[in-house]
Amino acid sequence: MTGPEFDPPVASEDALRGSTAKVVEQLGCQIVEGCKPRDQHLTVDAVMQEFGITRPMARESLQTLHQKGLINLQPRIGATVQGLERWDLLDPDVIAWRLEVAPDSQMRSLTELREVIEPRAARLAALSRSAEICHDLTGHARTLLALSRDPDFARPREGAAIRRRFRDVDAAFHRTLLDGSRNELFLHLAHPVVMALNHRIDRNWAGTHQEATVTPVRAVIGTDTVRSYPTRPEPIAMWLHMGLAYAVDQGLATAAEAFAEAILAEIRSGRLQDPAVRDRLRAGLDHFNANGLPAAHRAGFQEAMAGLIHARHAPVVVMGVSGCGKTTVGEFLAESLRVPFEEGDHFHPRRNLESMEDGNRLDDRSRSPWLAAIARRMRAAGPEEGLVITCSALRRIYREMLRVAQPDAFFVHLALGQDEAAARVASRGAHFMPASLVSSQFEDLEPLEDDEAGMTLDATLPVERIIAEVQTELARRTRPGR
Repeated sequence: MTGPEFDPPVASEDALRGSTAKVVEQLGCQIVEGCKPRDQHLTVDAVMQEFGITRPMARESLQTLHQKGLINLQPRIGATVQGLERWDLLDPDVIAWRLEVAPDSQMRSLTELREVIEPRAARLAALSRSAEICHDLTGHARTLLALSRDPDFARPREGAAIRRRFRDVDAAFHRTLLDGSRNELFLHLAHPVVMALNHRIDRNWAGTHQEATVTPVRAVIGTDTVRSYPTRPEPIAMWLHMGLAYAVDQGLATAAEAFAEAILAEIRSGRLQDPAVRDRLRAGLDHFNANGLPAAHRAGFQEAMAGLIHARHAPVVVMGVSGCGKTTVGEFLAESLRVPFEEGDHFHPRRNLESMEDGNRLDDRSRSPWLAAIARRMRAAGPEEGLVITCSALRRIYREMLRVAQPDAFFVHLALGQDEAAARVASRGAHFMPASLVSSQFEDLEPLEDDEAGMTLDATLPVERIIAEVQTELARRTRPGR
């Protein structure tokens, strides 16, 4: 039989183009992920067989990847997979594939790119002070603040539309900032900037998970950690956007640059507490006219800036029985907060260490000089310097001794079961504390009471989760009005 109704269907041009795009995406992800290792040869026939496509589609797919630098096409040799240094790393597809298969490293790179260009773009935008740019920036900043306060923002389903709107306005804000620089190269980099912004709220929003955290799950926590997007935008971040917009509007280049730097510092664990960042922001605010903001926002802005600039670092004591992980948590916490760290065991008199090595428990009298030495170190820590120090602080009376030295001291109790603690101590090898003394620590332990400044956390949680919980609580306690 013949006739058009019996002819085999012919795929439309759009359908073929869509199929080719899917092959390009799959091949691209394989190369980025390492499934197609560097220097591997890809033939047209192999691509046809792997993806079940026609020869023209296979050729087009390889040509597209060649244009993106992922492969190199040469006559008579064919396609050869290239190393990362040959990729077009600013290509939107390459960025998207890297975010898919290696989000941490790609987000770190994108954030470092933003840290280079956005503060400078802010300075240039303030010097240019285009009326159109100022109008758009200030409008976006006010919209972001309003959306961040929407009650539904933190609700996974009900807030989806609000978060999409917020994401789009945030992207427009930063695109406008780059446009305001009047530097065509900066504007050309708007796409990777927007992709970094969108990834945080689309793919790394803390509210997606049952147990929301402020920082992503990582093996190492420090000031280079790009935090997950919180369940609701941090108020300080919104006020910093407001400050940036109105610093540009007022033509204040130094202030605009400082606000842009602070916005990027806020997304990294602890970096907003960096004295250098706060000093530059303080210098920018010296010339900033808060009366240039809408009347409804002036008091909130001034209160937020005062709380940030004059923030005090209460000393943090990481406490708990031996084996609960005080040193590990303390070191990471101090790094994330950018404050000094002290190992409390180093303050023990030698006779205390020898006594414990011999299997003898310490009494109040023998602990007294140790606690006094820790108290002196805490007293020496200035409010701007801060301090994280470890100390078992098992009994309330011991904690009171430390509070006499620093009344605003904050205690983080790492709670652990006795069997787990004994197993940990027994496995750590050379240490002055023998496993036989673990039971005596539980006999002395008096957990934090409701009227004590501090928090209790499960010591078996991942370190990054513990750090995130402490950071969140410390930030809550230092907010203006508390």
